[in-house]
Amino acid sequence: MTEIYEPNNQFLERLEWQLSSEYRRASRLKSSAGKIAVPRMWVAAACMVGVLMTGVAVIKAADYIQDSWRRKIEIARAETEIKLIKARLESASEMESRAKMRFSNGLIREEEYRMIQIAVERAELDLKKSLLNLDEVKASGEIPRNELYAPLVGGRDFVSERLKIEIEMIELDSEQFKSRVERFKQLVENGLVRGDELSQIQAEIASRKVMIDKIQKRLDLRKRFVDGEITAQEVEIKDRMTVAERNLHLARSKVDSLKERLKRLKTLEARRMISPMEVKQLQYALDAAQAELELATLEMDVLEKLK
Repeated sequence: MTEIYEPNNQFLERLEWQLSSEYRRASRLKSSAGKIAVPRMWVAAACMVGVLMTGVAVIKAADYIQDSWRRKIEIARAETEIKLIKARLESASEMESRAKMRFSNGLIREEEYRMIQIAVERAELDLKKSLLNLDEVKASGEIPRNELYAPLVGGRDFVSERLKIEIEMIELDSEQFKSRVERFKQLVENGLVRGDELSQIQAEIASRKVMIDKIQKRLDLRKRFVDGEITAQEVEIKDRMTVAERNLHLARSKVDSLKERLKRLKTLEARRMISPMEVKQLQYALDAAQAELELATLEMDVLEKLK
């Protein structure tokens, strides 16, 4: 005989749990309404690109911060230098105004007044150079470069501009020495100073002329490099040779001048007109000059072989 099964409470609770579990499982397998299913590989690739882009952004930000603080320091240094030179220029200008009045009243010689004017002009050139350096720092974010193979900055040739200012400074120095020549000639004729002092001034004038010639050669080399006629390596070697030639000439002139002075001092020492200490000090100076001459000669020999 067939019997009808009557489910108890335990059976009903078990069935309800199974149906609920199956419903939850089926719901998880379905895509959410309004969303597009994307392959996991694409998602992983997108995450990787995001990570890489974030890394690049961080690196670039770090570089920017680094360049920013360096640029800030260099600008501050250049601006401080300008402030100091402006203060010196203001002081020199005030002195020049007072000297002008004294000169017009016949209280000082023309040579003295011209020396004060030269000091003002020198300060003006220093200021011009410092302002030039500040412009380069602002344009490049780096300290000014003086190598003849340095690149243009914003289409501007700061290297050549500085070299031209150097020529102006040396010309002022030459004028200063030239103004002393006539006065020293009179002093020598009157026996108030030794003739070697006049020779030393004339040697200084000659050395300034050599320095100007060498800077002009550097300007020519710089122009050839900017025009693309020579490479950076070629201009470096030629520039070193120019400097070495100048050092060699100056060292040789210094040695010759000191030899002449030492010869005269030894004569005076033999007559007991000066102390042996003066001769010994000049001998030390001559030894140092001869060492500089040997070094300059060696440098020229090395560079000549690179040509």
